[in-house]
Order: sequence, then C-alpha cells, then structure tokens
Amino acid sequence: MARITGKIDQYALVAFLIAQAAQARNKLGKKAIQKKVHLIHELGGVDTGYRFSFYTYGPFSVNLAGDLDVIANSGGAKVSYDDRDNHYQIDLSEHTDQMIQRGGEFIEKNRAAIEGVLEKFGSRTAKDLELFSTIAYLRRHAPPEEFENISELAEHVRSLKPKYSETEIGTAITEVKDFLSK
Repeated sequence: MARITGKIDQYALVAFLIAQAAQARNKLGKKAIQKKVHLIHELGGVDTGYRFSFYTYGPFSVNLAGDLDVIANSGGAKVSYDDRDNHYQIDLSEHTDQMIQRGGEFIEKNRAAIEGVLEKFGSRTAKDLELFSTIAYLRRHAPPEEFENISELAEHVRSLKPKYSETEIGTAITEVKDFLSK
C-alpha cells in the first residue's frame, strides 16, 4: 500500500469516493464520507493520513471535514444541505475528475483495498456505516482480547451506540470480522 504523501492524495481519495458514490447512485453525505474514509483506513489498511477521534456519530476527523470544505470551494465537489432530510448531500462537480487525476498514483496503488472496502460497505446507509466504523474504531482502541470476544465487543458497542439493537450489532460485528478474515 502507498502512503498518503500530501494533501493532493487526500483530496484525490475524497474525490474518488464522491465519483464512486455517483457512479453507483448512492447517496453520500458528510457523515457517510467520514465513515467510508475511516473504514478504508482501518479495514482496508490504507494510510489515509487522517486521524480520527470518537464523537457522537462515531469516528470523526476534523481534518477530513476541513478538507471536504477545501475540495468543495475548489470545485472538486458540490456540497448542499437538504433541509427536508436534515443532511448534507455531496455530489460530483466540475473539477472532481481533475482532483482524482492529481492523486492518481496514490489511488492506483491502493485501488484494490479502496474498492474492496467500497464493495462491502459502499452502498450502506450512513447509519449502517456509523455502526461498522464504530466497530472498526474499537478494533484499534479497545484491548485486543475484547475485540476477539464477541459478547464483550457487542457490549462495548452497545454502550457507545444504544440506538442499535443487539441483532444489528451482532450482525455488524460478524460482517466486519468476515471482511477482515479475507
């Protein structure tokens, strides 16, 4: 895997995710893009250069949020707020492809890992991505024995995310573990 060498590669990754979502006709908002980048970093093993902290909706990178603003202001994305659904929508813009091309070497070297994560999780809702990303976060930040013990892991996830049912948490843990075992 190639490491992020600078902002150009980070912008290219975000632009690539925007283009992939548009091609698949998946909704993409600010929460979903945060979770997808986090999953690519944690489960795909791609060094995205972003640091994530745990917030209300799971892992969140302040720098990624700022980069999305820069990308939008540079014409690499169109970010609009939908007050009916109370969320931001991120779409292609006039310079999305140019941003991808500038970081093309990074994208190509990591394409298999990025697309592997997107194939498994890319079409999921932001709510689902929040749960998967929380599990991936605990993989790195909880004691290793907790991640291996499904009931302890489920209990920890439930304490952080009480809005999810035990069934949803158990299914998500299984999906993450299955993905990691490939």
